[in-house]
Amino acid sequence: MSSALPSANAMPYSIFLSFVHKNIPDVGFPVSPTHVAGAFWGFIFLWTTTEFYCADILVTTLAIIYPAWMSYKAEAKNSFPTQWISYWIIFAFLYLFEFLHFIVYYIPCFQTIKLLLLLWCMYPSNNNGSEVIYGNVLKPALGALDSWVSSQKPTVEFPKDD
Repeated sequence: MSSALPSANAMPYSIFLSFVHKNIPDVGFPVSPTHVAGAFWGFIFLWTTTEFYCADILVTTLAIIYPAWMSYKAEAKNSFPTQWISYWIIFAFLYLFEFLHFIVYYIPCFQTIKLLLLLWCMYPSNNNGSEVIYGNVLKPALGALDSWVSSQKPTVEFPKDD
């Protein structure tokens, strides 16, 4: 096992796994990064499914850190991939939906469902959740809303500056 740090081009998740794998104490049997990742996501799944203490804060933290970092990296390169723009629109709609406590309260395992949905939206592939949800649901709905708002005449006229 090499003690060198991963390259700068490595994904944050692989950097995390290499850090954890390098610092795992010897337990007498081989522990792979897959074991560590499985234990981590299993723990997160149990925590959010049982809605244990601060599960909503945990989900929010996991849903913000990686996309915020990737958005920062995209802005630093002056490239704006539609995945991250779509992700933040979906994120905003999901958190607006969460204000409807009388509906969210009756959805079992809501935090787990929300985390799985946002992880699918973060997944770096061509058919990730951001592309599918935004392209098929939100973009047509927002387009219809935009045309309706544009067709409305302003009912209040502001006084013009003299």
